[in-house]
Amino acid sequence: MEESLFSVPVKIRYYDTDLSRAAYFTNYIKWFDSIALSEFNDTLGIDWRTFLEEDIDAVIAHVAFDYKAQCFLGDVVDIHLTDIELGRSSMTIYGSLYKGETLIAEGKLVYVFIDCSKRNTLPIPDSMRSKISAYIKEKRG
Repeated sequence: MEESLFSVPVKIRYYDTDLSRAAYFTNYIKWFDSIALSEFNDTLGIDWRTFLEEDIDAVIAHVAFDYKAQCFLGDVVDIHLTDIELGRSSMTIYGSLYKGETLIAEGKLVYVFIDCSKRNTLPIPDSMRSKISAYIKEKRG
């Protein structure tokens, strides 16, 4: 397992599964997205509502996931953020999902920051950039 910047466990619930009781594939992306923005930002002390009040948001511009194994109803999956690349207006978050030592899926999400009113790109807010950079530096040494 590669080094993780941040991780959160998720228990597979009935509504996450298909008729075979396997986790439905789109849920992996949903879980990763919720960890990547909501939970990670909470850890950094970033209140997303502040950005929204300024008409700033981040939209997903690209998703890439490779599925390696299945997980099923009742399994606990650890969702890891493994790397973050900060561009001018984009942020690429890499991650992996494990059930114990078994790699379930790995991939990335690319977010682009936008002005909600004008629908054009904006630079990543400085407050967010500095908190993410400091967090990575602390974790990686």
